[in-house]
Amino acid sequence: MMGAKILFVGHDANRAGAQLVLLHWLKENAANGHKGYLLLEKGGDLLASYRKYAEVWVWRREHNKSRNIFKKIPFLKREESSPDREPNKAEIQSMLSEFRQQKFDLILGNTVASLSLMQQLTSLKIAFGAYVHELKFSCETYASEKDMQFLAQKVKHVYAVSEQVRLLLKEKYEIPSDKLALLPPVAELAKAKSSSSEQVREQLNIPASSPMVLGCGLAEWRKGTDVFIRVARQVIRLKPEVHFVWLGMGDNLYSAELIEEKEKWDVGAQVHLIPAKADTRAYFEAMDLFFLSSREDPFPLVMLEAGHQAKPVLGFQESGGIADFTQGLADLLVDYMDEGQMADLIIHWLKASETDRTAIGEKLKIRSTQYTVKAFMERWAELEKEL
Repeated sequence: MMGAKILFVGHDANRAGAQLVLLHWLKENAANGHKGYLLLEKGGDLLASYRKYAEVWVWRREHNKSRNIFKKIPFLKREESSPDREPNKAEIQSMLSEFRQQKFDLILGNTVASLSLMQQLTSLKIAFGAYVHELKFSCETYASEKDMQFLAQKVKHVYAVSEQVRLLLKEKYEIPSDKLALLPPVAELAKAKSSSSEQVREQLNIPASSPMVLGCGLAEWRKGTDVFIRVARQVIRLKPEVHFVWLGMGDNLYSAELIEEKEKWDVGAQVHLIPAKADTRAYFEAMDLFFLSSREDPFPLVMLEAGHQAKPVLGFQESGGIADFTQGLADLLVDYMDEGQMADLIIHWLKASETDRTAIGEKLKIRSTQYTVKAFMERWAELEKEL
């Protein structure tokens, strides 16, 4: 069914990987003259951008302004802490009737976190699809057993972001192979060079002669920020001139603990733990190699950004989408979470000749270009034929 009319369902509009992939998809659909439709459980930073390319409904309503009057009444305090609320019956009926009038061909959930909301739409009798961006830990965190059963039994088309996600869905969640397809995501890679890569080194006090290893992502257990720092310590012990930079420290306990611990041993200030930045390009240009320390990362877009710079991208086997990206290339992955092997591999690449580093980098650069919006839309057009 070419040009199917789709109601996309998302869990929120926060600026994160799966939500950005959906934004690119809606934007490209709009550019090709297809109007977008999106139901979100909650809002977020990307809401205004989504509204540019799609008609958007938000399930959980923001409280109306009158609540400010009640701020002084103590027993309403609890209400204050939740700025949104579930829609009432009348609001649900009104939304469902709008969706019926639209005569959608497919309701497509973007992430397992949207499965619970999708179950509110079963009365519409429209085929369900789901685009899964999560591995085991996230599936268990963001979806209930009931949600995953709904995925296995009621969702007709399931798209996995990487081979490891596809295997997990097939083996653990018993999704039949004939319902499963691979749909790698889309990444927007900068064409122009940033002018501030020298400034990055200056700001962080990293000499031009010192190799720089970069890690990037919102600091959390899944991203293995703690692993990144421990490996950095091992490498610095053997190669005291190397600097490690993690981009994406948060304002939370996990980040605070890591910073506190690092301060105790990092006497040369060679591990730089910095908050997330809107424009990361200069850091990727300034680095010599990229270390993806993730424990679980279905398809990390940062590895495409790193590969796009024609630099080595290193990571762990069994951790997710990096295996798809580096498939067939030697000396980029080590055994799952083996920090000693990773320290050795980083040293191997830092000692490697410029020619060897460029050769592997160029291969990764070519691969990074396979994830353009155009390539994504072509893949989707193929899958759409089966709807």
